[in-house]
Amino acid sequence: MTEEDDFFGDGTSADEAPPNNRHGARQVALQALYSAQSAAIDIRIALEELCQRFALSDEVHAFATNLLLHATEHAEEIDTSAAAMANNWSWERIARIDRLILRLALAEMLYIEEIPVRVSINEAIELAKSYSTDKSYAFVNGVLDGVVRQKGLVV
Repeated sequence: MTEEDDFFGDGTSADEAPPNNRHGARQVALQALYSAQSAAIDIRIALEELCQRFALSDEVHAFATNLLLHATEHAEEIDTSAAAMANNWSWERIARIDRLILRLALAEMLYIEEIPVRVSINEAIELAKSYSTDKSYAFVNGVLDGVVRQKGLVV
């Protein structure tokens, strides 16, 4: 695998198709966010290309689009909530991939009512385990739990 194929630097190929379900939609949304921030690519174009490349179903594409819409539309509010719970960490110093995982999870938790909060947290933990460092999943879990308590969300 070349460095260009290793999208997140974790040994996972960017060409490896995610599952054609909501978990896969979250993976594609994360890739689109990461691409948009890393290479100044329009997020909608990045998502469209990924969904076409992986031949994702319309339902999965729609979920990823909805998730990204909320994550970008409410990014400032979401980031402020997450940063407030990232005790002893400057938001800018948190790994980009962890910030994006938190942004997606909080967008889902706060703006997509049909998904139980616990599912959103578990999915974020799985993304962190797959795409970040060995300790990131615990950090992501802690920040999300803090936001749940702060906002009084039902788990």
